[in-house]
Amino acid sequence: MKSPFKFLDSYQKEDKSSFFGREKETKQLLNAVHASNLVLLYGASGTGKTSLINCGLGNQFQKSDWLPIFVRRGNELNLSLQKELDKLLPAQTQENHALRFKVSDLYHEYYRPVYLIFDQFEELYIMGSLAEQDTFHKSISELLQAGLKCKIILSIREEYIAYLSEFEKIVPSLFDNRLRIEKMKDRNLIRVVMGTCKYGNIRIEDARKTVMEILDNLRSKREGIDLTHLQVYLDRLWRTALREQQGSGDLYFDFDLVSRIGKVENVLSDFLDEQMKEVELGLQKRGIEHAEGLPLEILFTLVTEDGTKRNMQLGDILDDLPRNRNLSEDDLVYCMEEFHRIKLLRQFADD
Repeated sequence: MKSPFKFLDSYQKEDKSSFFGREKETKQLLNAVHASNLVLLYGASGTGKTSLINCGLGNQFQKSDWLPIFVRRGNELNLSLQKELDKLLPAQTQENHALRFKVSDLYHEYYRPVYLIFDQFEELYIMGSLAEQDTFHKSISELLQAGLKCKIILSIREEYIAYLSEFEKIVPSLFDNRLRIEKMKDRNLIRVVMGTCKYGNIRIEDARKTVMEILDNLRSKREGIDLTHLQVYLDRLWRTALREQQGSGDLYFDFDLVSRIGKVENVLSDFLDEQMKEVELGLQKRGIEHAEGLPLEILFTLVTEDGTKRNMQLGDILDDLPRNRNLSEDDLVYCMEEFHRIKLLRQFADD
């Protein structure tokens, strides 16, 4: 039985029926892309910027109205951008063309406005070299000046806004059309909980009391409520209810269940412990005798101090591990595949 909650995934276009609480921001983003060819979307981690673009904005267009191209940095943003464009272009138009020519070719190939959407744009400044940044800045400037049927959306965590000063020198209009996504207020968070539960055929007993207990268990006095944590928490409630209420009819959440699950910090800690144990058991089956704590060491190697995933080569990861960890490259690949399967890296790095 599939969980009705997104867990660590962002909402996609097909999730329209279960996407709640961002109607106002969706309209604002739609207005922003109509007003300018360059939009800067920013907000704290956990505000749902990716979901707002994929599901909120995506459902404002018919397929014939736009050609969305989602770009993440990978190992190098300029190369990743070229790769995403080449996926959609005929082979004969791919070779050695400048960005503006490829975008023009795309428009004439599909006759749809091209939307270049750069998700987690802060990765360019966290991990990218100055040369990589400069190349990207100049490419975007040239693209904007070419006057093509192309929109650019840059989605960035707000704590990295100051890193854009050099970009602004190349593109003076960078901040002219910006939209800040704030943490959801309780009124909309209640709509998210109630709406998603209704979508998943989950009854909420004593709804006001139970939903407020959910929000209180998620709330951080300094940072509010993280939408990713909300989905993880609701998924844990669902899994517990599914286990405890089998054979009793429709699933339901009540105050007692929420109280027993407790604070979100406990849920996240338990989840991490459970998944690390599974990966450890997998390593033991592969012949690693002392696997205790090894998956966690690998995971922390892949995450920066501010919670952003680092793109590292396998050899670099092995070099960063303690020397008494005699891990083969095949065993490391197994761990990486498990992290991606259970989306542990996204828990730290994504919206």
